[in-house]
Amino acid sequence: MKLTRKQTARIEYALRNAERAYTYIMRDDRAVAVKGGAATTALHYTRADGAVLYEVAKHSSDIVGLESCIAELRSILKPETIEV
Repeated sequence: MKLTRKQTARIEYALRNAERAYTYIMRDDRAVAVKGGAATTALHYTRADGAVLYEVAKHSSDIVGLESCIAELRSILKPETIEV
């Protein structure tokens, strides 16, 4: 598939933003959490407003869709490069 320069630029822009988001989310000092439920274990965090948060494993959540997005965009630009 041959892409126009404009299409290539748009995909590169989307890829840069997806990679930036992935890098931010996957940092060791970042946590991903779900909100809700009752504070029943020592593994929760209760915010000042009373909301209860439980950490989610980054690699087994819907965030893996971001990795797939990056790989797919890379494969469109350079079909031989599909690693994240």
